[in-house]
Amino acid sequence: MKSSILRASAVSLACALVLSACGGGGGDLTLGGAVQNVTQDGLVLQNNGGDDTKVVYPYTSFQFGNRVSTDDQFNITVAHIPDNASECHVNNGKARANYYSIYQISVACTIKQHALTVEVTNSTGVGITIVNGADKKDVLAGVTSASVSMSPVNEGSPYGITVLSTPAGKTCTVSGGSNGNGTGTMGQVDTTVTVSCK
Repeated sequence: MKSSILRASAVSLACALVLSACGGGGGDLTLGGAVQNVTQDGLVLQNNGGDDTKVVYPYTSFQFGNRVSTDDQFNITVAHIPDNASECHVNNGKARANYYSIYQISVACTIKQHALTVEVTNSTGVGITIVNGADKKDVLAGVTSASVSMSPVNEGSPYGITVLSTPAGKTCTVSGGSNGNGTGTMGQVDTTVTVSCK
């Protein structure tokens, strides 16, 4: 009776060791991490050259489908990047799995940026301030035409050029951009918006 129990325990232990060695996905640790600067689909990660995992909306974290066991070697790499990113890299993506190392993993991407230029025609020569969100640029009084470079805008991000304050009795009209009125979403090329003041 005692030998039967010992034999059964030995067989169970051997089976468990075999499954662990094969990496059958039945480990006790979930392999994942945080994601930064991802705004659209396209980021695909791999662990040890397989187990492809897509990072999906809201693009803040990832988790591999196969679990890992304590002390398993993991090596997370980027298999594909989003179209609007110039690069993506993994931080702390290669180590032996334990409850400390799996919480140090993160992935960060660099989003492509494009120039946003405002062509100003100001026949009145009055001073105006051009705004895109928190980005402000002044066109000084006496300047009748200018090409103003706003801060670059991330590809796929919105922009909206407005004139912060129009002098009394004057009219400033904004045109251009993907929506035709100085607003839109930054595409894959630089964008120019026009401001005309009379």
